[in-house]
Amino acid sequence: MDSWESSQIKEIENKLDTDVRVGLTEEEAAKRLLENGKNELPTAKVTPWWVTFLHAFLEPLQLILMFAAVISVVAPLISSPGQKIGFHEFIDFIVIMLIVIVDAVLETVQTVKARKSVDALKSLSKPKAIVLREHNQKEIDASDLVIGDIVVLEAGKYVPAELRIIESADFMIDEAILTGESVPVEKSHKAIKETTILAEKTNIAFMSTFTTAGRAVGIVIATGLNTEIGKISEAIDKNEESETPLEKKISKFGYLISCVAGFIGILVFLLLSLVGGFEAWASYLMVAITLAIGIIPESLAAVISITLSFSTKRMAKNNVIVKKLASVETLGSVNVICTDKTGTLTQNKMTVKKVIDNNRIMDSNEYLDLDKSIQKELLLKALVLPNDSITEGTERIGDPTELALVDFAELMGVDELVYRKKFERIAEIPFDSERKLMSTLNTVGKKSLVFTKGAIDQLLSICDHIMIENEVIKLTESHKNEIMRASTNLSDDALRVLAFAYKEVKNEKFEEKGLTFIGAVAMIDPVRKEAVQAIEEAHAAGIEVCMITGDHAITALAIARDLGLAYDAKQVISSDKLDTMSDEELEEIIDNIRVFARVNPEHKVKIVATLQKKGYIVSMTGDGVNDAPSLSKADIGVAMGITGTDVAKQASDVILTDDNFATIMTGVNEGRNVYQKIKRAITLLMGFNLANVLSILIISLIFKISPLEATNILYINLIVESCLAIAIGMGPLDDTLMKLKPQVGKNGLLKGLIIPIIKIGVLSALCSIGSFFIGMMATDVNAWNNIFKSGEYVGKISLDSNNWLDQIHAIMNSSLSAIDRNKLLDEYIVFGRTAMFITIVMSPLFFAHLIKISNWKASKKIKLQVSKPLIFASLFALVLSIGVITIPGLNSDVLGLVGYSKETAKWASNNIWIMFVAFAISVVPFFLILLIDAIVFYSYHLSVGNWQKNQMLIAEMINQDVKEQNKKRKK
Repeated sequence: MDSWESSQIKEIENKLDTDVRVGLTEEEAAKRLLENGKNELPTAKVTPWWVTFLHAFLEPLQLILMFAAVISVVAPLISSPGQKIGFHEFIDFIVIMLIVIVDAVLETVQTVKARKSVDALKSLSKPKAIVLREHNQKEIDASDLVIGDIVVLEAGKYVPAELRIIESADFMIDEAILTGESVPVEKSHKAIKETTILAEKTNIAFMSTFTTAGRAVGIVIATGLNTEIGKISEAIDKNEESETPLEKKISKFGYLISCVAGFIGILVFLLLSLVGGFEAWASYLMVAITLAIGIIPESLAAVISITLSFSTKRMAKNNVIVKKLASVETLGSVNVICTDKTGTLTQNKMTVKKVIDNNRIMDSNEYLDLDKSIQKELLLKALVLPNDSITEGTERIGDPTELALVDFAELMGVDELVYRKKFERIAEIPFDSERKLMSTLNTVGKKSLVFTKGAIDQLLSICDHIMIENEVIKLTESHKNEIMRASTNLSDDALRVLAFAYKEVKNEKFEEKGLTFIGAVAMIDPVRKEAVQAIEEAHAAGIEVCMITGDHAITALAIARDLGLAYDAKQVISSDKLDTMSDEELEEIIDNIRVFARVNPEHKVKIVATLQKKGYIVSMTGDGVNDAPSLSKADIGVAMGITGTDVAKQASDVILTDDNFATIMTGVNEGRNVYQKIKRAITLLMGFNLANVLSILIISLIFKISPLEATNILYINLIVESCLAIAIGMGPLDDTLMKLKPQVGKNGLLKGLIIPIIKIGVLSALCSIGSFFIGMMATDVNAWNNIFKSGEYVGKISLDSNNWLDQIHAIMNSSLSAIDRNKLLDEYIVFGRTAMFITIVMSPLFFAHLIKISNWKASKKIKLQVSKPLIFASLFALVLSIGVITIPGLNSDVLGLVGYSKETAKWASNNIWIMFVAFAISVVPFFLILLIDAIVFYSYHLSVGNWQKNQMLIAEMINQDVKEQNKKRKK
């Protein structure tokens, strides 16, 4: 690897076969462009929408459903070759396939919409470059630059490629997007010692950084992927897109449910075939398919997709754009947030915080309140006159340090442009890195005054007087020592100190000596107030926050103290130590480190990888190109939308449009609630499905016929379950979740849900079975006796009974073929099926409101939370179900329920009571579940023993002590 920073200019010319005075020829440039390619980064490949659509059909649950759809048509045709095919035979197939297609469409639409939101944030600008070729300067597309080109750089332009500077004049570059430095750095053409720390390569201009002052000329030493940004881009591409925790859990859950559905389906099919004979295998297969469909939560994919979609819309209103739906839940699972400092935790705006006035340190706000004086007026002039920065509305032009001085002057009512016009600049001595000073000669009334600003030690060396309490006295060593002690104290707190002096010029030469010291200001890139509060919220939620920055350790620790992140140097580690540590050594100490200073991009990736290795779910926030590899590597990458680079946005999963670290806690709260809502929806779906499976299985084993048809199950799962589950996802947020620690380890979706699912399943199944038997009591046994005595059934069913149970046993033991026997049974149990259908459909409309998996142990009070979406969904499902049960044709022909046309299965005044009884039974699970939950809740809180109370009291006292200690350390 070439060490460009340590090479002399002549060496570089020879290495790159170029001439700094002439530049490359057009012919040579074209040749090199052909050999090395364009100076641009490759764009990421985008998955076509149709690939996303087709991929949705490969999910385990979808495959099971498609298999069931095909079998529902094929099985009856194989078992009865001569059977006439009608529309009725395809109803199950059509409904099931519609469910699968709707799920796939929803997933595709949400993915494409998220992608478009991100594309809208991308920059459309095409950068240009001024290049020297064949003695002539010309402007070309930056993408056409080649190695060896001579490029001219001016203030206010982006660096178009990696350059080794060969000429410079007061040249400053803002490298925050790459190194994390909060202030621009001075660049020079002089050779330096070889280094691997990017922030210390003072003669290299990195691609995509921004020039803030001065002028320079450089030789292109790298383009495209070979630049530092290019290497970062490659590192991002190498990070394979991993599944989010939610996707992993859903995938695992899908495989589990698919296996269970297949196993139960096969088991039931074999049991029924062994008991009832293989002759009616097609009917038994349909029972098995009905059971399998009953187990599978067909609407789960749609429920999760819609829940996440609504959540992302809410988050977008709160300045959080989510690129990938499943990333919402990942935010809620995060237990470590690694964040960049500049622009994320801080304001990315240098601000005067302290003033050295009369040899003492005072707060800037205190200084603002001082009365006007000669000394204060001189400092005001010194702030804005030897200063070239301008602020005009939202426009801010100039060096951040000088802008901070202008901002401070504006707080005291001074407009820099008015002052500069009023006190005209006659001459100036520009700033340079050796003197570390800048001086201007200005006309102030009838006088000519020199105003000088610069490093405090350099300034004191050219002063012989000092102004104290508006009087000019001789500057003594004692004064200097006092001032330097104050400066050192400020520097220890990571503040940048800038001093000011003046003198009156009469006939003598304009030069920097014999000045009068006025005072000094200390500035820093201050922390965001909302970031401090957000970090407190994170700690309360059990989330650790680590700051990763390119700044020096002292600066980083001072900021960390203000944020409440770290209080001791032992909690800080610099890149030089990181370079000497093995992965194992870093793994041992990383739990105690809260600040990583002076880091390069590769260090950030190493930090994230080590945390992930220890089992943490890591979020990385940042805005610069230097953050991109770690944003990509982290479980959830969070980029800034305003100051964030396109590279950072591309690498991230989430974008904060207000660049506010505090906004991420909104996302965490939303993420935790999304996960909780998904678990509540799964509890409803699986508890309900378990009830269906148990009731169908028990009745099928007794009567060798399924009490519900596949279309009944699909209506229940698709309409009733989906409405309620989606409404749960749209419900209000539960803020108590932010008081809990995030889940650690590989906890599946079913953790903590088994008991609620069994409770719902068993109670609902018992009520459904009871409803079936009560419904069968409405069967018109006399009408059936007449049927048995006539037509094709004469001699095959010998029974004359007024009991429906006896008639069912007669059909089961008749001499009819297995197929005819099952068809007859299917018609006979229609009243039982209808009653059971009403109970199953109506019961979740009540008990769904009781499914609340929250922090119920934390308080002895039950917080009633009304969910309007769930109430509206329940009412909608109620009205729709009443319509389904009563609408002619739909009830009997499609769903196989009691209708109005068949003599043995039609509503009449003597059987309408079934509707009301079945509805009444549907309320029973609600009251039973409410009773059980109340007993568990109050027994827990009322049975807390003395030992447990003492433990809770001790824990509370420890937490209070920790808070007090943190406050003292911070002060």
